[in-house]
Amino acid sequence: MKKTTERRIMITGIAPVGQWGTTKHDLMNCLMAKNNLSKKIPDSFLEHSSYASQYYVPFPELSLDDFNIHPYYKRILADEDKLAVIATLIAFIDAGFEVNPDGKKFKIDGIESPDVFLGIGFSGLQNSFHSFLSHIKPKDESPAKRFNRLIIPMTMPNSIAAWVSIIYNLKGESKTVNASCASGTAAIGNAFRQIKDGYNDIVVTGGIENLRDETGSIFRGFDNLSALSVSPDGKSTPFSKNRSGFLFSEGAGCVLILEELEHVKARGGNIYAEIVDYQANSDAHNIVQLNEDGQQIKYLLTNLIKDEKIDYINAHGTGTILNDNVESKVIQEIFGDKENQPIINATKGIIGHSIGATGAIETAVTALSLFTGLIHGNDIPDPIENLNILADAVDTKIKTAITTSYGFGGHNCVLLMKKYEK
Repeated sequence: MKKTTERRIMITGIAPVGQWGTTKHDLMNCLMAKNNLSKKIPDSFLEHSSYASQYYVPFPELSLDDFNIHPYYKRILADEDKLAVIATLIAFIDAGFEVNPDGKKFKIDGIESPDVFLGIGFSGLQNSFHSFLSHIKPKDESPAKRFNRLIIPMTMPNSIAAWVSIIYNLKGESKTVNASCASGTAAIGNAFRQIKDGYNDIVVTGGIENLRDETGSIFRGFDNLSALSVSPDGKSTPFSKNRSGFLFSEGAGCVLILEELEHVKARGGNIYAEIVDYQANSDAHNIVQLNEDGQQIKYLLTNLIKDEKIDYINAHGTGTILNDNVESKVIQEIFGDKENQPIINATKGIIGHSIGATGAIETAVTALSLFTGLIHGNDIPDPIENLNILADAVDTKIKTAITTSYGFGGHNCVLLMKKYEK
């Protein structure tokens, strides 16, 4: 630990990139209008299997050219790498940094060696599938798919952080964090601690996911676990009595810039919200299911909240039967009846679940709600009783909020955030 003085950690840049668009305004407009992003699964999926779930959210179509990123990277970056590099550029600009081209790279004025901590759930599976099929073909047949000579760097889970560090010349610590559905939150929590403990004043953090697969095999894997929504319109309805699972998203990303308060003030940067604490633990129970007793989550939230009055919870809210039961039960045990509970919403119910990126997106949504007072509603018919789930968007003053992520494998991660006050 380098420093022992009290240090406050701020979110100064926000860059959510997905089917909704490439800015924080695009995301919040989508959420406030409760725009359903689901599409019917393509025929290419149906050529190989049948599915209980029939809808998904496609991977966003992105072009490096649109962001003046050097064309050299077009063929050597995987889709998740492109997503990370684009979101990082947007995040730096949003945070008020001057970003200038420097040959094939960029130079960020005013900073020396920021760290890069990014979360991811999966990595480059479609590239792996294509190269594998090419590899095992009979020698006298033409390959249906190309064996990519860069398949190793394209499928390294650390590639998202590595490419961000390389392209933006960021020479601090660089790593990825994997905690399944909690990966983005875990990465942000690690970044928070890095600054809190004095190892750096600025960290590029967030979550990235790429589950794109033209054959539908990844979709099939989640479908076989009965984790996906089977509603006739594809909607996921977290905390509804009639919920059936989450809306599968092929991918999205969100990069945040975290800074120590004095560092932000010295450069005159903007502040969206303050991260006050991060807590994490493990259910140590099941590889894909929450422990039904919810005690680890209850312990985690109690330890995080302490005596704070919580105004808003951005819940994990997958829309699966078990998860929502456990999460709602814990909220009721901690806060009591509906009238005493914070405002609750579930972002996944609108934009889908993008695994490694989701926690970062929900952190961004929570920060923007603290900053603006706008909290998105939920499209939830017949909600669970005695739960303060928000139906329609509101504009209200909130000071303290939490965002929660619970990942396959029992990874539980929660953040406590506050509206910034000088």
